[in-house]
Amino acid sequence: MKFSKAAIVAKPHEGVAQYLQQAISVLEEYGLAYVLEKTAAELLRRPSFCVREDIAAQADLIVVLGGDGTFLSVARQAAEAQVPVAGFNLGTLGFLTAMKKEKLAEELGLILEGRAVVSRRKLLQVDFKGRSHTALNDVVVNKGTIARIIKLLLTIDGTTVAEVKADGLILSTPTGSTAYSISAGGPIVSPEVNGIVITPICPHSLTFRPLVVPDASKISVQLLTPHMDTFVTVDGQMAMPFNFEESIQVRTHHKPLSMLLAPGTSYFRLLYEKLNWGL
Repeated sequence: MKFSKAAIVAKPHEGVAQYLQQAISVLEEYGLAYVLEKTAAELLRRPSFCVREDIAAQADLIVVLGGDGTFLSVARQAAEAQVPVAGFNLGTLGFLTAMKKEKLAEELGLILEGRAVVSRRKLLQVDFKGRSHTALNDVVVNKGTIARIIKLLLTIDGTTVAEVKADGLILSTPTGSTAYSISAGGPIVSPEVNGIVITPICPHSLTFRPLVVPDASKISVQLLTPHMDTFVTVDGQMAMPFNFEESIQVRTHHKPLSMLLAPGTSYFRLLYEKLNWGL
């Protein structure tokens, strides 16, 4: 991949200004123009910036300095515009911002030289109330604060699978299998697997276990419990009220996200390090 203009997105962290300067220096060394997202511009006290909602329209490469939440905030529009994203982790965990800040200059340079590993990540599309939304990690149906379970009708490709009595249901991509789904007991699924993970949240029946279904599946979830505060959330960043007898339709989105990683990056090594499997 060759690039002409990069957009830099950052989250305020201790020492983030020095990493912003490093990223800019590398871009300038390789002759790339760049634009700063508003937060990044404020951190460097630059007057010129682009708002995050328009970042994918401003460049042919997005560089994220932050954590997974910062990555998610640009991932959906990046996938729609087919702009690749390179994420450098400034926090602790970071499955999406997989590259380390200590190697920012070196690994960003390798990416700009065209030596990046390109990981194509599937997204989900959720259709609800006449509108479509996309999710890189997950679509979640969950109840509000009342300590009662909800009942959901799960249908896959027109076939009724189960009436799920639980606190909620998580539909995740393989990428999102290490997010909310893993906390609810779901499996870790390699991003190379073409599937959708369905994980119940605290199911009333212990016989209903997490499922992995083909990514060509068309999934419907209908709320069967009246008078409950229930919500549909997309990547943990958008919440929509979900009412009695309403349903959502979920399927794989037709455009993947291109994640750029440094040469030699391994998903299984990432699991080893992030989940402390070496201890």
